[in-house]
Amino acid sequence: LSLVFGGILAGTNAWLRPRIDANLQIAEKRSVLDAFGIDSTGDAQTIVARFDSQIRPDTQQDLPIYSWFGADGGTKGYAIPFSGAGLWGTIRGYLAVSADLKTVLGLTFVEQNETPGLGGRIDEPPFKDQFRNISIDLDRGFAYGDDLDAITGATSTSRAVLQILNDLLRQTLADWEVA
Repeated sequence: LSLVFGGILAGTNAWLRPRIDANLQIAEKRSVLDAFGIDSTGDAQTIVARFDSQIRPDTQQDLPIYSWFGADGGTKGYAIPFSGAGLWGTIRGYLAVSADLKTVLGLTFVEQNETPGLGGRIDEPPFKDQFRNISIDLDRGFAYGDDLDAITGATSTSRAVLQILNDLLRQTLADWEVA
């Protein structure tokens, strides 16, 4: 009986794999659009069309990133992937920055396993939105205080997010060449 049901599950997984992969790509594109503050609502076809018309895969010092292009063809910003350890697992997402690397355009998470209702609140708009339009100071980094608020009851997750973002600033953005 176990072999029969195991075979059914394996067959269903293999049959649905293309759809699963397509949905993962749509979710990634939706996350990049959201990081830039571009409307990320709509069906899969709308998301792909919006993404393809404004976003291009790019590289910066061998790091795969996404570049956001305006109607004039000029670069408006970059979405830089980040990954690091949270309290219960990996936190992965994108930090979108302006083309001059001086302003955060947005922040989005694509993976996090933090405690629901506590650390999991990093994925809620009130937490993510506080990062929009704040200045980037490569020397100081991000800190909770005047502009940013940590999540009450989720100190470890809040610290982990800042550590990941500050590492991204120091180890990645500090070495970028802005055209």
